[in-house]
Amino acid sequence: MSEKFYCVVDARGYFKNYVYTRADESGQEVVQHYQMLEGERLIDAAPPTKRQHAGSTGFATPRWDEDATAWVEGATGEDLAAWESEHPDPVSLEDKRAAKHAEVSAASEAAIYAGMDVETTQGTEHFSLTEKDQINLTTAKNAVDKGAAAYPYHADDARCRIFTADEINAISQASIAHIIYHTTYCNHLFEWIRRADAAELAGITYGSELPDDLAAHMQEILTQAGAVAETEAVT
Repeated sequence: MSEKFYCVVDARGYFKNYVYTRADESGQEVVQHYQMLEGERLIDAAPPTKRQHAGSTGFATPRWDEDATAWVEGATGEDLAAWESEHPDPVSLEDKRAAKHAEVSAASEAAIYAGMDVETTQGTEHFSLTEKDQINLTTAKNAVDKGAAAYPYHADDARCRIFTADEINAISQASIAHIIYHTTYCNHLFEWIRRADAAELAGITYGSELPDDLAAHMQEILTQAGAVAETEAVT
């Protein structure tokens, strides 16, 4: 026999149960293993996600909104605060911050290692910046700084060739800018993590737009770092 699943809500739209129906001999749908109470009705919708504890996603008291045709939080601010105090998050905020710190740190390292594009005599080429790549690039830059007119190097997935001093300098400058950007951005994410509450913390990912004050400070740092890099390039 075919079954259909429904949510049961009371007269005010608050979620009560998730049930299924079967057609009787006359073809009428009959709710199975649940006695519908006065004022209750069936909603043809997926059941709402119930919150398990403070800080988790979902609804503490789900209510069906007819206008939005969606589940909304039915608890008032005061009721929700009381519910959260009775259902504390089993993971402390400090542990959440430590986990988020590790997540962001790993993402920043991966972004740095991924490298950047640089315009060379061969067009746009990509250069990874793993620790080994950074060491090799530093060696090439030191050779050029000591007077070498060219140095052997290679772009990603390309055969080694002789790069001119100008190319080596361009790659080095691009790598510095790339590393400074991601290191500075990561540092500002760390600051955001230190001050965020549990709800805000959950939304922080590598690539998130920084709050206005942190974004402004980061831009100030990058501007000053750019001026320093330009000064070093001509001295």
